[in-house]
Amino acid sequence: MSIPEYHIFTRDGDALAEVDEVLRTLQARGLSAQAAGFHKYLHVTRAGQTVVFLESRQAPLAAALRGRPGWREPGDEALPS
Repeated sequence: MSIPEYHIFTRDGDALAEVDEVLRTLQARGLSAQAAGFHKYLHVTRAGQTVVFLESRQAPLAAALRGRPGWREPGDEALPS
């Protein structure tokens, strides 16, 4: 049995409503949540973070979240100031 691998995005706080909003926007453009690459999301209360699981790094939902402030991907580095 193989274990699936997912690309993730994280954001501080409870951002589930924001993800729902992005998914509704993509749905209005004709993409279902599955077609947008969405797998699931969690608000991890102990960590104070929202985690979004995506089917791939190239998923339409990934592109949409990259365009919003506060979302991070594993391996992100701060820009030099």
